[in-house]
Amino acid sequence: MEKAKEYFLETSRPSGAYSSVHYDKRTRFDKAEEQAELKAKKIQEIIDYTNEFLELLGMKSALNPTVERESFENNLYKKIKGKNNLKDERDIVWMKFTKDGFLGVVATSTDINFQVPNDSSEYKEKISKNKWKYNTSGIIIHHLKKQWDESFVLIFPLQNISEKLKRGDIERGIGNYLIKKEVPILDFFSHRY
Repeated sequence: MEKAKEYFLETSRPSGAYSSVHYDKRTRFDKAEEQAELKAKKIQEIIDYTNEFLELLGMKSALNPTVERESFENNLYKKIKGKNNLKDERDIVWMKFTKDGFLGVVATSTDINFQVPNDSSEYKEKISKNKWKYNTSGIIIHHLKKQWDESFVLIFPLQNISEKLKRGDIERGIGNYLIKKEVPILDFFSHRY
C-alpha cells in the first residue's frame, strides 16, 4: 500500500460554484474539452492500469470487470456483493465510456446510470430542492456532443478494503493513477469528490 500512497493525496480540484456544471462556471467544461482532445486509451489498458493499482494496495484484481447491459437488473449490486464477499454493496468502483471510446467517469457506489439531458436548458433542472435532475457526467457528455456507450460498464469490486482506507480513497486513487498513466477522463474531477 505504501507504493500507492501518493495517489490518495488530495489533488487540485475546483471548489464551490467552480466545482459544478450548474452555476454558469466553465471550469469542468473546459477540462472536459481539454480531455476530449487527447487520444482515448483502449479499454483493456484501463482495466490493466486499474488492476495494477488495486494490486499496489494488496487487493484482488478484477479478472473480468466488464458487465454487459443485459446483466443490469435490480439485484446487480446485491449479486456483486455476494459473489465478491463485499461488506457493502457500494464497495465497487465503476467506469462508463462514450461510444467513441473515452472514459467518461470513475465513480463508486450503487448509482450507475446513463442519463444525459436533451439540451443545455435542462442543465439546471432539479427534481427536489437539493437534488439536480441530471448528474455532472451526463451534462458533460451532452456538452461535448458525445453519447454514452450503454452496452457495458466496468465494475471493480473492492474486496478486503484496508481499515486505513475508505472506498472513496480507492476511487480517488484509481482516478489519479489513470491520469498519471495519461488516460483521459472526460468528467476529470469526478473521482475527487
